[in-house]
Amino acid sequence: MNITRAADYAIRILVALSSKKGVVSSKELAEEINVPFNHLSKVVQLLSRRGYIRSRKGKGGGIVLAKNPKQIDLAEVVEAIEGPLVLSECLFNRKSCRLSGKCKFHKCLGALQSQMRKFLASRTIFDLLPA
Repeated sequence: MNITRAADYAIRILVALSSKKGVVSSKELAEEINVPFNHLSKVVQLLSRRGYIRSRKGKGGGIVLAKNPKQIDLAEVVEAIEGPLVLSECLFNRKSCRLSGKCKFHKCLGALQSQMRKFLASRTIFDLLPA
C-alpha cells in the first residue's frame, strides 16, 4: 500500500479549504499548499466529481468546500482518489492468489489492512486543521 501524491494533495486541498471562508482561486491554493498547479487541477476535478468541493471557472471563480470537514474521513478521501485501500493484490482479488484460504500471512495482512482502514476512517479533515 502506497498513498499516492494525488491522495496527499487531495487531503491538503481539503484541509486548506476547510480553513477558508468563501471561494479560493486554484492558483492561490496551489501556491499556498505547495502543489504544482496542473496536479492540483486534476485532483480538484476528482474531488468535485465526488462532491467534496464545488468549483467554478472564469472570473470570480474558484474552489469552495462542499461538505463539513467533520464529516469527511481520511479513508474515504484516499479511496475516492485511489480506489480501495489494499495492502496486497491477494486481499483485493482472491482469485489472483493460488494460496488463498491456506496462507497464514494472508490473515495477518487482512488484519493489518482492516486496522489501517479503521484508523483512517476514524480521522477527519477537521482533525488535521491547525489548532
